[in-house]
Amino acid sequence: MRTNHLILALVLIPTLGSAQTTPTEIAAASDILIRIEALQQRIAPEETARDITERTDQKRSELMEHAGQVWDTEMQDLSDHIGRNPEVGWAEFEAVDTLVKVLLSKGFAVETGVADLETAFVATWVSPAGSDGAVLGLIGEYDALRDIDGPFHGDQHNAQTPVAISAALSLKAYMESDQVPGTIRIFGTPAEEVGPPAKTIMYEAGVFDGTDILVRSHSASETAHARAGFGVCCLNINEVKYVFTGRPAHQLTSWNGRNALEAAVRFYTSVNGLRSTLRPEASIQGVIPEGGIAPNVVPARAVVDYYIRYPDEVYLEHMTRMIDDAARGAALATGTTVEIDRYGEYRDGIALGSLEELYFAYAKKLGAPRINEVPQRPAGYEETGWVTRDIPGIGVGVFSSRDTYHTKGMEADGLGDIGHAGFRLDAQIMSAILYDYLTNPVLRQKVAEEHTELQSLLGEYHNRLREVYAPEITEPSSNDPIQPS
Repeated sequence: MRTNHLILALVLIPTLGSAQTTPTEIAAASDILIRIEALQQRIAPEETARDITERTDQKRSELMEHAGQVWDTEMQDLSDHIGRNPEVGWAEFEAVDTLVKVLLSKGFAVETGVADLETAFVATWVSPAGSDGAVLGLIGEYDALRDIDGPFHGDQHNAQTPVAISAALSLKAYMESDQVPGTIRIFGTPAEEVGPPAKTIMYEAGVFDGTDILVRSHSASETAHARAGFGVCCLNINEVKYVFTGRPAHQLTSWNGRNALEAAVRFYTSVNGLRSTLRPEASIQGVIPEGGIAPNVVPARAVVDYYIRYPDEVYLEHMTRMIDDAARGAALATGTTVEIDRYGEYRDGIALGSLEELYFAYAKKLGAPRINEVPQRPAGYEETGWVTRDIPGIGVGVFSSRDTYHTKGMEADGLGDIGHAGFRLDAQIMSAILYDYLTNPVLRQKVAEEHTELQSLLGEYHNRLREVYAPEITEPSSNDPIQPS
């Protein structure tokens, strides 16, 4: 039976293939891909999106226009201010201070320092009609990239929270005027570009609990949407620091010491030697940020920091175990010790066809530029994956830069007409999606049904991957984390 499923999945690769990256993933997910396709046929996301967006709705039109006006008159300047005063992750103090002041002035209650993160916050507004309604969540970011010339907003995070505020204020006005019960929450999430992942910390602390739907904007080099299924923007990642500890001594009598830098270099070389042992889709990037203080002292401490990536999390664990063993071997060979600190994990998230198609239908209706009609690999709506597994949501990304991500060109476009136009559309689309979710019980039911079924299928998918990889990977021990603690 599974062979038949594989054959059918391979036949459907033009339709389904972009949902998974490698032949192994496609083989493992063969019948699951077919079940995802059957789910999509049942809930008919394209038809639903077309019905919703083509329906005349004066209140929604007014709400979307209001979101655009808020962007034009207030939030564009706020976005540019944050963009011209960039701060790296965990140090976004001026940005957060400014955003909190703006939100307080707009009637939101703001809690700062959530999850014991100094630059994280949650802004909450409860409708005067009561809280007995949907809890609508919006994610905002504000951290800049690191560069030798100083921080810069080459991923346009400066715009994300102003976009979220634009959408939130238009919803707030509608809910006040029409006495619609419910709650709006804006989640200020720091340090998207550096580990440990702030959203995972906030998720584990329960910060997102009780939220019914989450929306988030992000920079984009085209206007595209994703297939329903499992995936993550930048592959599954383990962020791991290997801290080698030796013993200091004068370099002229170095035999009295134990050289942590030599251990680190031996380890780094060993990892390079492992690359041919790993599947070709493996991606490993590392640096040695610490390697001693002075040439005449045997280095007693060295640190190697690795981002270990793979398209799925099961083989990623195998890669990480092999690299961990290489670190232990280097320590043993040099008489040093090694501490292994896995400080961040990014995993496949859940992408919902019901919301992806709704976002894309609005983007086309509003005339978003650089439309790519081909559905992309699923990526969830936030980079860690964990939040998407619990709460349905959507990432909105209208074309906002002619350049690619993490570049000075993208920063420049974010402060100019191209970025401003894209961010305005993001705000309007986000407000419309949340309005539809709030007022359309059919959409809410389809979102819930799709998310629940994909949650179940994700676990089955991981089990199938373990079966397929079994001949070539070691069996994971009970201590290998697949879920956050």
